[in-house]
Amino acid sequence: MSGEGRTVLPLTISGIRRETADAVTVVFHDPGGRVGGSAGRYVIVRVVIDGEEHRRVFSLSSTPELGQAPSITVKRLPGGRVSTHFVEQAGAGDSIGVEPPEGAFEVGIDPTNRRTYFAFAAGSGIVPVMSILRGVLALEPRSAVRLAYGNRRPEDVIFAAELEELQAAHPDRLAVAHVMSGQGNRIDRRFVDRFLATHPPAAADVWYLLCGPPGMNRVVEARLRTLGVMDDRLLVERYVPPGREEAPVPYDGALLRMEGHGSSSRVAAGEVLLDALDRMAAPVFYACRSGVCGTCRARLGSGRVDPGVPFALTEEEQDSGMILTCVARPLSAEVVLRPPD
Repeated sequence: MSGEGRTVLPLTISGIRRETADAVTVVFHDPGGRVGGSAGRYVIVRVVIDGEEHRRVFSLSSTPELGQAPSITVKRLPGGRVSTHFVEQAGAGDSIGVEPPEGAFEVGIDPTNRRTYFAFAAGSGIVPVMSILRGVLALEPRSAVRLAYGNRRPEDVIFAAELEELQAAHPDRLAVAHVMSGQGNRIDRRFVDRFLATHPPAAADVWYLLCGPPGMNRVVEARLRTLGVMDDRLLVERYVPPGREEAPVPYDGALLRMEGHGSSSRVAAGEVLLDALDRMAAPVFYACRSGVCGTCRARLGSGRVDPGVPFALTEEEQDSGMILTCVARPLSAEVVLRPPD
């Protein structure tokens, strides 16, 4: 089957495995091995919801080199129609269209390789990294992996049980450092320096894998390049918060105020609230500017906003009026914020 000149493989879901409260691994029935591909690549998935086809890009969470059935791991995003469908409604037997794997986030897994892989991931950015990591440990007996994995809370860790099992099975070849932003930690320049210093390479051929939100990617990539990492040994998988169909039109020129802070500022078209707060020198801190770290949170006092895609907030926090100013935009003439509790 094809669509607009692209090959689309008609598959069915054989099973869904829950990874966290907001993430599931969707396994496809593919007896002929038609999907193929290699560890780290992504597929375009076509799913019909309420009679309408939606297309999304997901990294393979399976490792094709190990003969595994193809799978994707999906994390539910606020307002994400497709991710919510997979996490809450999809089930075994559902028909899904999957395009053949694409992408350049691959290392060429080979039993003759003798390498050290330093991997930096955050949130669902672990998915393509895990695809590669699993294959390296199984098929490259002389290679080692050092993984830094960022999340907000321990319960948000995707593949937590499998990572523990792999560490136990390969104690000399796999090191994992969990970095929790909810505990005030993050994968930044200083962390990169500490991580590299405390986890020396086990082989001279060193590769670096990076997959996380844009802010983390930029910081880590810049630091690695400063340290002399070359292009042919640095793989960066870049993803950004997904676009939303029918996103509301922001209010151009809304007046933004922060309770307890004397000044105010206008929010121009295309700006997020954080841009105006910066001009006001308001006491709001930030790091990633992509809705992932959660440091720029504030509570909505009055007015209306489009919350964007605030990855770091729970549903309960959003229901209580908490927003992330780095992704929120005004929808009313005036917006008043309060500092978080």
